[in-house]
Amino acid sequence: MARQVQIDWHEDAEKLGRLYRSEKDVQNRKRLHGLWLIRQGRAMTEVADIIGVHYRTVQEWVSWYRQGGVEAVRTHRHGGKRAQKRRLNAEQEAELKQKADAGEIRSIADGVCWAQECHQVFYTYWGMRHVFVRLRLRHKVPRPRNPKASEEEQAAWKKGD
Repeated sequence: MARQVQIDWHEDAEKLGRLYRSEKDVQNRKRLHGLWLIRQGRAMTEVADIIGVHYRTVQEWVSWYRQGGVEAVRTHRHGGKRAQKRRLNAEQEAELKQKADAGEIRSIADGVCWAQECHQVFYTYWGMRHVFVRLRLRHKVPRPRNPKASEEEQAAWKKGD
């Protein structure tokens, strides 16, 4: 049997339960649910199994609670809502979009070269690909054609001759 967790609780079980049920943020709701279960006397391993997180995660929540109560648990963020700072500013992105619409930048590789040469901003292929997706740009690379293809035969075939 696991030993009981020693925590100086600032809230009773009812208040933690109300906080848990009224929480809108999914991440915080899960954490408060775990704390509520622990407050009711359940072991951390059992709480981890019920909530579907690792035991170490529950330990982390308890540590945060010990440091600053419910508010400390709510203020910690993991993942999401943190995007990397954009390397090109809004004006440069507008210029990229304008050049792509005009056909001067036809591919992601062209975009990488343009950013490096014109603005001294380094992008990998995948980084520029994300910029293209965000700006809703498409690669404007022509469809590959067979060098043996005959334009006249294709035109005749399209006409139905």
